[in-house]
Amino acid sequence: NLYQLTVRRDEANYFVYAWARLNNQIDLYPREVILPDGVTPQELSEISIQNMITSENVAIAVALDSLNYEIQSEGDGVLVVGLLDDSPVKDKLIKDDLIVSINNQLVRSTSEFISKLRTYEIGDIVNIGLIRNEKELSIETKLIEHVEYENEPMVGFLASTPNQQFIFPFEVDIETGNVGGPSAGMMMALNVYNLLTEEDITNGRKIAGTGTIEIDGSIGPVGGVKQKVIAAKKANASLILVPNANYPEASIYSDENTSIISVDSFEEALDVISDFSSR
Repeated sequence: NLYQLTVRRDEANYFVYAWARLNNQIDLYPREVILPDGVTPQELSEISIQNMITSENVAIAVALDSLNYEIQSEGDGVLVVGLLDDSPVKDKLIKDDLIVSINNQLVRSTSEFISKLRTYEIGDIVNIGLIRNEKELSIETKLIEHVEYENEPMVGFLASTPNQQFIFPFEVDIETGNVGGPSAGMMMALNVYNLLTEEDITNGRKIAGTGTIEIDGSIGPVGGVKQKVIAAKKANASLILVPNANYPEASIYSDENTSIISVDSFEEALDVISDFSSR
């Protein structure tokens, strides 16, 4: 009864462009927002698949950690795989730079980097340590607002984690099918948690949700929240969980049959489900 949500993203032709003007369930984005300069569609697809794999492992790690299982994770840092056109670091970072710290705090993975980034505000100046051609360098940059999510800070590049590994006390396999991206992280963590507890945390209620998850359990914003909420309502979900940053857009779809609640962390999501399912 814990439903993950996904959306379809295609390159628009003239017909789709015209149809989107008439159908408010379809959103249009400039091509460069989705596909940064220097990144091919094939590379973007590979990044999306890698992000899903990473999200699966982070979700498992968060769920197991909340149940007091011992876990280990490691990685080489944050690899720059593409730069946004309007990014303030476009002339400071280059593809294949390996970021290893932010304000002298070590980062071993994209998830750690995002977790630490969220402790800062838009407009803050941060120092980023990196390795380029086996040389240690550092740059300073101002954090900007995310191109898709209001009030979410970002640096302005696409990233992956080279050689990331997770060591779990037993095997956990999540079958996601042909779906990419990290936005199902929260719901994957909730499903793993629910399968490892004696009681069903949903108490038989149909609950859907969306949100990325980082290694510290924080929940981050996602794209396509409008479409995801509409899909969840069509599936008759009585509770829909969304990240705080997406709540203003999602909340307008709440009604007497559907509660839409924002969450900021995995523990908060568990608390909300516990309260809702016990009514």
